[in-house]
Amino acid sequence: MYSLLIKNCQLVDGTGEPPRKADVAIQGDKIVNIDQSINIEAESVIDAGGKVLAPGFVDLQNHSDSYWQVFDNPRFDSLITQGFTSIVIGNCGASLAPLLSHDALLSVQKWHNLEGTNINWQSFSEYIEELSRHRFACNVASLVGYSTLRRGIVGDQVRSLEKEELAALKKFLSESIDAGAFGMSSGLSYSHEIIISEIELYELAKILTQKKALFSIHLRSEGSEVSEAVEESLDIARSTEVNLKISHFKVRNENNWQKFEEVIQKIENAYHKGYNVHFDAYPYTAIWQPLYAYLPRWAIEGGRQVMLKHFENPTQKNKILAYLNNLNVKFPSMLVASTANKLNFMGKTIGQIAKNMEVSSEQAVLHIIQNGGSEVLVFEESLNPDQVKQAIFHPLSFVATDGGGFPETVKDKLVHPRCFGSAPKFLHMALAENAMPLEKAIKKLTSGPAAKIGLKKRGEIKIGNFADLVIFDPAKISSQASYQNPYQFSQGIDYVFVNGKPALAEGKLTSQLPGYVLRKS
Repeated sequence: MYSLLIKNCQLVDGTGEPPRKADVAIQGDKIVNIDQSINIEAESVIDAGGKVLAPGFVDLQNHSDSYWQVFDNPRFDSLITQGFTSIVIGNCGASLAPLLSHDALLSVQKWHNLEGTNINWQSFSEYIEELSRHRFACNVASLVGYSTLRRGIVGDQVRSLEKEELAALKKFLSESIDAGAFGMSSGLSYSHEIIISEIELYELAKILTQKKALFSIHLRSEGSEVSEAVEESLDIARSTEVNLKISHFKVRNENNWQKFEEVIQKIENAYHKGYNVHFDAYPYTAIWQPLYAYLPRWAIEGGRQVMLKHFENPTQKNKILAYLNNLNVKFPSMLVASTANKLNFMGKTIGQIAKNMEVSSEQAVLHIIQNGGSEVLVFEESLNPDQVKQAIFHPLSFVATDGGGFPETVKDKLVHPRCFGSAPKFLHMALAENAMPLEKAIKKLTSGPAAKIGLKKRGEIKIGNFADLVIFDPAKISSQASYQNPYQFSQGIDYVFVNGKPALAEGKLTSQLPGYVLRKS
């Protein structure tokens, strides 16, 4: 007797092969039988009624650790309800381990207030063990954040590493991968990674290549210098043969959109030359990032305290304002997603705030950064819709959330709707606009990212693989989340199974937490 039998499904197995009618049997956490018709008894039988059965989706670009949702909301409601069964955290240079000093954890402060946080681990091995003591709805894998590593050694100092410091960095990276990390991420546009030299990146990329681990790079620029930033990343891949993924690939701001075709061509050329390079993207035209990231690099080097001193100096402040004035960013329409409680501007545009304060939008930006605490996040409509479509449907892309797993009940801040709707929105676009066959779209969410990161026995519906599965109605699947009201679950997904157990049943969360903490092998 099987533990679960799914009958009458349109099987899309994740390999890119066309759909076929099939029944699928599960025993425990594994798929044990796939056939046109299975008539053996099972403890639980689900009639899919001709709906699609796909592998569970894999989110390569997830920030549930940075937003602290791995501890605050292990149900990962917004991820499960859009079909994600495995997530990869530790992205954009920030991970929760290894913590080589008190300063190491500061790399996540732009996303989450760390006051009162209790940490009982230091090494990556201890972190994985701590995660394993918790239960999650999704499977959880992690990268090592380069900013976390680096700040653990040099703190808030922004400088080149000494020879001994680089040796220590390489040692801790190597140990972390041996302990189960799937690779390393870097956030090259953030204040503590801006000055990182290519030599440092090459040295660490060599370790990743040796250990067959991923290098996930948040580009140094997604705007005026995006071509140079892509070239830098590709040069690392060429020199070290590292497995490279460019995170949340995009070209920001209208005056830079003409660069899109050039940088896409660079990536394609590199791939055809044999580089192991891909990128992930999300199906939205607005970005979500810390407000301080719009400041000139010299103003944010050295961390928040140094930045605030610049604000207090009239000459430096005027230089910053002049820079913002010439940035070609539409600050007035920018929506504030979150600030500290003492300055709650959530849901207001910077233009509205500036009008109420009777100052310019640029002056309002500095006021919000100065008084809104370390967690000031904004939405900015800065992407070309046609280029977003080109990115998500590109043969070298995967679709990821670049978000976190949030409950429906959080109301103290706005989150990007991609946290709730990336996969359904992508699938709806693929089907409604005939942009891509269903089987190809599913591959971008399943076996493609699983193979890129090295997840074993996941991403394909295959006998012997783990039973991470999604049942959905292709005629109804869609996202309901918006920027002003992101806390809305997607529609059209009926069941989500993680390791053979239902995390979503008949469209409703079950509160089961069947996910595993995954380790690189």
